[in-house]
Amino acid sequence: MGHPDIYQDTFGYESKTTLDLRNSVDDVTPIPPQESRLQLFETQPSTEEQQWTPDLRDWLVFINILIFAMMDTFDATVMIPVLPELANTFDKPLVSTLWVNTMYLIVSAASQLFFAMMCDVFSHGPLWIIAGVLSTIGSGVCGGSMSLSELIIGRLVQGIGGGGATALCFVIMADTTPEYIHSRYSCYILLTRLMGSMLGPAVGGLFIDKGNWTWACYFNFVFCGLGLLLIPVSMDLRVSKNIPLRKLRILDWSGAMMSLLGPSSILMGLSWGGVLYQWLAWRTLMPIAVGVATLIALVLYESMLALRPQFGAKMFRSPAAIMTYVGCFCHGFVILCQMQYFSFFFLATKYYSATVAGMSLLALTGLALTPAAVVGIVLASQPQCSKYITSGGWSLTILASGCSILLDSTTPTAGWVFLCFAAGLGHGLLLASYNIEVHNMPRGKGNSFATKPIFISNFMRAWGMAAAIPMGGVVFLNLLGDELQTLGLKRDLVNTANGYLLLMNQVQMSDEQRKAIQDASATALQIVWELTTGISAVGGLSSVFLWKKRS
Repeated sequence: MGHPDIYQDTFGYESKTTLDLRNSVDDVTPIPPQESRLQLFETQPSTEEQQWTPDLRDWLVFINILIFAMMDTFDATVMIPVLPELANTFDKPLVSTLWVNTMYLIVSAASQLFFAMMCDVFSHGPLWIIAGVLSTIGSGVCGGSMSLSELIIGRLVQGIGGGGATALCFVIMADTTPEYIHSRYSCYILLTRLMGSMLGPAVGGLFIDKGNWTWACYFNFVFCGLGLLLIPVSMDLRVSKNIPLRKLRILDWSGAMMSLLGPSSILMGLSWGGVLYQWLAWRTLMPIAVGVATLIALVLYESMLALRPQFGAKMFRSPAAIMTYVGCFCHGFVILCQMQYFSFFFLATKYYSATVAGMSLLALTGLALTPAAVVGIVLASQPQCSKYITSGGWSLTILASGCSILLDSTTPTAGWVFLCFAAGLGHGLLLASYNIEVHNMPRGKGNSFATKPIFISNFMRAWGMAAAIPMGGVVFLNLLGDELQTLGLKRDLVNTANGYLLLMNQVQMSDEQRKAIQDASATALQIVWELTTGISAVGGLSSVFLWKKRS
């Protein structure tokens, strides 16, 4: 039996693929969503809204979205307390081990764009299956890795699946629910992603101390298995035999590829500078130069040659939109930088175990959950409040980042807990307020989800997270090498895996030597906190533009 020209999908909407078959590429107009039976939150519902009653399949889709949303941030953060141990396990420098997390974050951010574009041509169900399978394969490769290179390759595959699944969560949300509910629905997704970042470090630290680091990789099978099990019973998996090849050809594949290669090359060069190679060495300068040239080529290509540019003028349609995306990038940078280097503070300065270090990060991410839920759900219908909340969130973040510079080995537990609470409160406010802000920005005329403000804001936040670890790492390791040299120790200690046994207090040393290394680690981390304070200040300045009335 052949496919009908137009069929109804699980939610009662016309399939995106079949719509493309009966419309030309240039004349496709977005069809407003019809009645959705999925109701997640009600505030004075209208008569029409009261008629929506979700059935079992609707809730299965919602649960599946939450599973995959949590999976991505779990994978992004589970290795945070594990990285020093990996340096010793594989006998590699810590700067190389940092790429276990950096590779995942870079590829996850880039794959969001590719999957969002493919949703303009292919239906959601098969793409979700592909993302889930890739994440499963990547997790298996990571768990079975016998070298650091194999682990990084596994994280690359895992990142493609995790980022693709995350993009599809927002695409399906936008295509299967009415517009009025998008702000609250996407807030549920962001809250679930926040819970994934709470679970990741705690599970990773627990497995390092009580088992083996490979269990942290295999734990992802729980998310993959549940997600893949629910997809066939909740999504339409039919694929049309007639793929609109013309539309497939004109998608911005070149721009998406350059947006991946350019920043990745720059981050690679920066992460090597002063640690593996001298700053003026060609191995450091060449990746940076290639990355800058690629970004210049991207700007020229998007402005003059691309048929359907993803980074054209429609993305930067107003100063408020530009500053919103800048703020999302800065927010992603600060939150991931704080998670990674607060973990190093606990391990190298306070000499906590990996389990305690992972659990301690709950003070940062756990408190963010409440303000994000209150602001994102209760105030979703009050967009005029978002600018005040954004500025308040950045004020708390700047204050917490600035006070972090004072941290050292003598800081009492109450001191760093208070800082984490303040930072977490700021992150919760920022997460929800930016979500409300982008849902009230003017929409472009294009029907591609990859050009919608909600996607662009999450894309920029993901790239901020990807930049945080290598940029913070190069600052930390360069300063740590200088401090060790000042103490009369070899600077090369920072480039050797066994040197991190000292930082984690796993060898016998005198009290004087222990105190010296603790102070060296704290001093090096002070520059990282100065970096996060500077990025937070940029984010705070960007929020000033949100106070202006939009034209």
